[in-house]
Amino acid sequence: MSQQNKKMQLLGNAPIPQALLAMGIPTMIGMLVNALYNLVDAYFVGGLGESQMGAISVVYPLGQVVVGLGLLFGNGAASYISRLLGRNEKANQVVSTALYSSVFVGAVMIILSVIFLKPILSILGATESILPYAVTYGSIYIISCIFNVFNVTMNNIVTSEGAAKTTMCALLIGAVLNIALD
Repeated sequence: MSQQNKKMQLLGNAPIPQALLAMGIPTMIGMLVNALYNLVDAYFVGGLGESQMGAISVVYPLGQVVVGLGLLFGNGAASYISRLLGRNEKANQVVSTALYSSVFVGAVMIILSVIFLKPILSILGATESILPYAVTYGSIYIISCIFNVFNVTMNNIVTSEGAAKTTMCALLIGAVLNIALD
């Protein structure tokens, strides 16, 4: 049986508890790994000082807003793709629309965030001692979020096609690279 037929069998004919376990466990592991990114970063930055740790804490919500855009387009597309696949229809156009839209809207948000970075960080609670570190870290972090938008959108789309293990492996590779590079 081909890989595609196995996925369709799991999504269409398997008992619900079996399908939930097959799809849910890799998804939960992927989410856990995603949370570990922040812990590893906080561990290494925490050794630099309080102001540096405060800087990543202040910048974090900005990155989450941008990643939330990836979730917006990824979850919406995933739902629609699942319904299309259930009716044996093609979903290529939905995938490309979701990816292009998420990257475009994410890029606009990133550009606006970089332009207005200092006022945004002040509103988020950056003090005078934290602000220089937050601006430096935020500039790099926010620009790199374009990859996060694409990654989150794509992970949701791939999972909707029944490939939760593929998503988990991609997140694990990213986490290992993050730990190694830190």
